[in-house]
Amino acid sequence: MIVVISKCVGCPFMAMADGVRVCNIAIPYQRPIGDEERPTWCKLRKEQVIVRDFK
Repeated sequence: MIVVISKCVGCPFMAMADGVRVCNIAIPYQRPIGDEERPTWCKLRKEQVIVRDFK
C-alpha cells in the first residue's frame, strides 16, 4: 500500500503522548510536533518509508 503524506494529521507515524502530538520516525524519537501542518524537519519531505503488512 502506498500512502502519500501531506499533513501530520493523516500520517500513520503521528501519535499522541501526554496530550502532545509526536512523530515516531523523527530523530530524536517521539519529537513533539508544533502547530504547523507539516514541520520542516519531517523525514517524509525527502524520504519514503515502506510499511509492509505481514499476515
